[in-house]
Amino acid sequence: MVSKLRHSVTHRLHIAEEWIFANPKIVLALILIGTVLFGLGLPKLRVFTDFSDLLPQNHAYIQTYNRLKENFGGANMVVMAVEVEQGTIFNDRTLRLIHEATQGVDSLPGVNHNLVSSLTHRTARKIFLDEQGGFASESYYDPQKPTRTVAELEQLKKDVIANPTMYGLLVSPDLKAALIKAQLNEGDIDYPATFAALQKVREELATPGHRIHVTGNPVLTGWVYTYLGQIIEIMVFTLMLLALLLIVYFRRLYGIALPMLGIALSTIWGLGFMALMGINLEPLSLPIPFLIAARATSHGVQLVARYYEELAVVKDGQKAARNALDALFRPGSLAIIVDAVGLAVLVLGAAPFNHKLGIAAGFWGISVIFTVHFMVPLALSVLPAPRKTENSNDFMPAMLGGAMAKTGGTDGGARSILVLTLIGAIGGLYMLGLVKMGDTEPGSPLLHRHHDYNVSTTAINERFPGSEELHVLARTDEPGGIKRPEVMAAIERFQARMMSDPALGGTKALPGVVRVVNKLTHNDDPRWMQLPDTADEIGGLMFAYMASSPVPGALKEFINAQEDEANMVFYYKDHQADTIERVVALAEEGARRIEAEVPGLHIELGGGIIGVTAAANQALHTDHLIIIPAVMILAFVIVSVYYSSLHAGWLMVLPMLFATLMTYAYMGAIGIGISVNTVPVIAVGVGVGIDYAVYFMDRIREEYADLRDMKLAVIKAVATTGSAVSFTAATLIAGVVLWIFMSDLKFQSDAALLLVYMLVVNAIAAVLIVPSWCVVFKPKFVTAARYDEDGVLEI
Repeated sequence: MVSKLRHSVTHRLHIAEEWIFANPKIVLALILIGTVLFGLGLPKLRVFTDFSDLLPQNHAYIQTYNRLKENFGGANMVVMAVEVEQGTIFNDRTLRLIHEATQGVDSLPGVNHNLVSSLTHRTARKIFLDEQGGFASESYYDPQKPTRTVAELEQLKKDVIANPTMYGLLVSPDLKAALIKAQLNEGDIDYPATFAALQKVREELATPGHRIHVTGNPVLTGWVYTYLGQIIEIMVFTLMLLALLLIVYFRRLYGIALPMLGIALSTIWGLGFMALMGINLEPLSLPIPFLIAARATSHGVQLVARYYEELAVVKDGQKAARNALDALFRPGSLAIIVDAVGLAVLVLGAAPFNHKLGIAAGFWGISVIFTVHFMVPLALSVLPAPRKTENSNDFMPAMLGGAMAKTGGTDGGARSILVLTLIGAIGGLYMLGLVKMGDTEPGSPLLHRHHDYNVSTTAINERFPGSEELHVLARTDEPGGIKRPEVMAAIERFQARMMSDPALGGTKALPGVVRVVNKLTHNDDPRWMQLPDTADEIGGLMFAYMASSPVPGALKEFINAQEDEANMVFYYKDHQADTIERVVALAEEGARRIEAEVPGLHIELGGGIIGVTAAANQALHTDHLIIIPAVMILAFVIVSVYYSSLHAGWLMVLPMLFATLMTYAYMGAIGIGISVNTVPVIAVGVGVGIDYAVYFMDRIREEYADLRDMKLAVIKAVATTGSAVSFTAATLIAGVVLWIFMSDLKFQSDAALLLVYMLVVNAIAAVLIVPSWCVVFKPKFVTAARYDEDGVLEI
């Protein structure tokens, strides 16, 4: 039954091949029409970052964050520091500079003007009792007063030091720097425009004796956008390098032109599809679609190489093209399908970015069947046959065949290779524990340590509690519940618990404000810096604080209008994986205790860059455990069904599994963390090995059906297909290698180095493991291979 089914499938595929070759102009015309249609969509393609796309929207932290960001601010915060080189900031020139910086930041595109804070901002006010005993307030800084006496400056310094929401948080403890903070409205952030405006403000603030530092997620994203021109330049040079490699390898027109045409067509189809579907290109992910296009070239190289191999035998261009397609139609289609499915698996990721990338990459991958796999042999069949028919590329086949004859082509050599593979896999498993979920260094790993962004981040963190914020929401079941004394006390207990972490630089929340106002109402007596015993008293102090300010929303950063949600802010100096893991564990344990102690109170993480990064890291851990195994399982299933053999599926996954373990070993050794940017890179790299393995396995079956000797079949397969695989590995490496040396974005450089490593390991694994396994175990799906009565190699 299985034999009949296999025979039926084989012949149906053969009939499909015959129809395609019988109608080459129709098929090529359809490919051209598709290219034109997708090309028309290219002008709609947009390159931009959508911050919400990078977040796992179903995660509890992100759902809390989406509620938090409107009232209390999100993760897109611009943080600017004005630092004085000599003395303190309490002099007229520095204070004026801080005011100009505040005005400049407040005027940035997309700024939430209600969530701007600094020493000189209109909402930064000193509260006091007037002569009648009523509450009053005044701004710490009056821009209409250009100069102050020494006594006035000294009093201003004392007033700032007395305010816990100002001293240490917006003014550094050593009084040498001041912060300006501004939240951006996330719905309409134009990162390039905001960054350009910010840089202009920074240039205008340049003053001798002062340093201006800027950090925050919008600043980081803005810096990434500045490298788009460089990214395009790298792509152009990469195309030139690919063309040069094709010239060196083939030294023949079709061998150069057709693979490059395949890149062009697949790119138009892939990018056009993204444009028509409204999927944006993420700047940091640009090397990924470029690698997908380079993988299309690898299939083109396999076809052209086989064409010239057949041409040397049959001396007929059309027949050579037909033989090339006939030989590679099935393994090539299988490899492309597995590629596409492996890329499409990214849709299982929690972030919308993964969904979009999975859909786009999956379509792009499957389109290679039309833009390369059919196009190349059909084009060869209608183009004039080359006058030179002999194949001059014989050095590489001879070298590879000779090497295999002495290693994997022998019983002892094949066993040794498999034993070494096992040892390497065990070592990879050990190193797997060193790989971190999230960033592995302070600042941003996207940029080099000496970059202005990381230098600014370090400078700010040295002067202040920390530029990385964690927002925690205290929520009560009933409106006004935050004013309950037991709730206020619980918030303080939670803050105290979080302060036990040495990485926490500082914190602020509503109880601190209430304590200060309570002290103020009792003649500034420090003994009254405590929480009142009733909700009415607490509410009265909050009202007095708000009434003292002529600016609406004096408590907006602490509590919402319904008074059932309060914001706690915690300041950290980095968002490394270890820091976030420790902080989240401490916060969640504290939340459980507080909620058990105070009925009706809920403590929810998590806003700020720490909160959203924690959610992303947790989602990535889940994504990673789903996506990478799913790629391998689907590859196993597809190959097993295709060849009606579980052994075939296992043999295809084996080199992928080995290469993946070696990849994690490499990441653990050099400290590359798993992030929203690296998971797609790993997924793309993992699937590369299946191409090599499928082509090798099918060629071994083809040679065994003819020679009926496994060792000779392996040696000949490596000598022929191995040569093309070696070159396709070189072209794929060429597709990313320039990013290592030319990209000023550290992440792209590191990702390119990781991809080069993966490509090399995948190629070596396929060249050595698949043939060695066949020599040692002689799988039945290989030894049963035969040509049927029509001369067709059965699946």
